[in-house]
Amino acid sequence: MGAAWNYKLFIDGKWVDGEKGARIEVIDPATEETIGSVAEATTKDAVAAIQAARKAFDDGPWPWMKPSDRAAALVRMAEYLEARSTELRELIVAETGSVGPITDFIQAGGSIALLRSNANLIQSKVQWLEMGAPTAGSVSVGGSAVIREPIGVVAAITPFNFPFMLNLIKVAPALAAGCTVVLKPHPWTPLDAFMIAQAAEAAGIPAGVLNVITGHGEVGDELTSNPMVDMVTFTGSTATGKRILASASNTVKRVQLELGGKSAQVLLDDVGEDYARSVGFGAVLNHCGQGCVLTTRLLLPEHLLPAYKEGVMSAVKQIKIGDTRDPSTTLGPLIREQQRTRVEGYVASGNEQGAELLVGGQRPAHMNKGFFYEPTVFIGRNDMKIAQEEIFGPVLTVIPYSGKDEDAVRLANDSIYGLGGAVQAATTGRAFNVARRIRAGSMTAAGVAAPASANAGPGDGQGPGWGSYPAGVGQSGAFGGYKQSGLGREWGSMGIEEFTEVKSLAWQ
Repeated sequence: MGAAWNYKLFIDGKWVDGEKGARIEVIDPATEETIGSVAEATTKDAVAAIQAARKAFDDGPWPWMKPSDRAAALVRMAEYLEARSTELRELIVAETGSVGPITDFIQAGGSIALLRSNANLIQSKVQWLEMGAPTAGSVSVGGSAVIREPIGVVAAITPFNFPFMLNLIKVAPALAAGCTVVLKPHPWTPLDAFMIAQAAEAAGIPAGVLNVITGHGEVGDELTSNPMVDMVTFTGSTATGKRILASASNTVKRVQLELGGKSAQVLLDDVGEDYARSVGFGAVLNHCGQGCVLTTRLLLPEHLLPAYKEGVMSAVKQIKIGDTRDPSTTLGPLIREQQRTRVEGYVASGNEQGAELLVGGQRPAHMNKGFFYEPTVFIGRNDMKIAQEEIFGPVLTVIPYSGKDEDAVRLANDSIYGLGGAVQAATTGRAFNVARRIRAGSMTAAGVAAPASANAGPGDGQGPGWGSYPAGVGQSGAFGGYKQSGLGREWGSMGIEEFTEVKSLAWQ
């Protein structure tokens, strides 16, 4: 085993043991070895963290600071994390089992830029004050303003799949808006959250503004029901999101939910056979399919099915499963044995319902450690369990269809979810028009027969005077879902505005 990481709870600017002195051990999903531990919080610890955040919001300077001062603190946090980027990457690989470019672009270093982008946005894009025209009387002047204010104490609850990115997607905009935060990471992947706490401490952010605790369901229940909490932001399963919504309803909290998905990648009928061969396993190779917005359904025109099958059988030979620290590895492990068992249950259901198992469907025979599973492709129908429910594993369900646009839209929308999706056609225009009709919050459209674009030229795509902007997922745009994929939006200026209240103030 390499490095070991061990942390206490971070409450009110202090590192403290949990009430009962219990610890949560963290294991590497690729090796099953213990890589560290964190103090386990109780509901009493959760209340202490909430009280600290409440006091820091009500009595402290943070919500009253100028946006530029809060921005400077976020930049200092980024600088601290950038200085420790090598250790951060090592931790995240060990904690999550992440492999390949996704580790740097999303899981680790690429997400640090969320602190810098939110620092930029609160100064340049968020409209904190909108003044109305004054009305003058004989002895006084009246007027009105619309003011944005931080919502208050935020409870942030995050999942295991992209923990560092999702922790920052919640913490950075909430802090930028002037809120105080109690962050509870998933007990399987809590370590990187405490590195964020260290960054806040090093940046001089006042005590109680950011608190990081761990724990299980009872701690989450305290965060979502406690009347001192003004808002809950959660990423995770739709089932858990429904429970959080119910728990928060008694105190009518603001709730932001980023939930499950069963997103469809749609190929239209003018896509060529060569492109169909190139699709392979699609997005389910990304982090072993453990992503809510990954396209885990492939809607494929029937005439392209033979070419697609050829491509998959060729692609499977290129898959390398194994060492998460080897740059040539293409598929890492699932996070825990429970998740692998869950995936196996869905594969069994696909077989039972008559889907054609094209490739995969089992544990790698040569792996005796780690929670690995072969990338799996089924040919099936949209009404099957494997096409309707979120599997959260490396399983792609291919659904042949007529090739007509109306059938593609109908099948893509035939889901309780509406998180993401993609459309590919010969031209971007046709793909765009079909993507507009799919009820999902995050769509991409691509013309795959278009010629390759020219070199970006001077500035690598930046115009004179534009300057550079932090790159990576979540820096701009708006992310969230329709239907049972969630409530609210994350990323960009909208992500900050979610953590604000709007006040109308008139005077005379």
